Amino acid sequence: MAVVSWPAEFVERYRRAGYWRGRPLGDLLRDGAREHPDATALFCGDLLWSYAELDERSDRLAAGLAELGIRA
Repeated sequence: MAVVSWPAEFVERYRRAGYWRGRPLGDLLRDGAREHPDATALFCGDLLWSYAELDERSDRLAAGLAELGIRA
């Protein structure tokens, strides 16, 4: 699998604007779940997940991947 980096000019612009703060996605999901657990985080058609549900499901996915030996 190839990993493609963002162009340097985008990285710098997004960091200066505060869009990228160097925080892992899991941390952002956890913050959203703590601050707004019942607010809608994700929807697609009839599917509707709160931040708490998205955080819980992402933790389950991470645990499942870790069991398979897939780690960050």
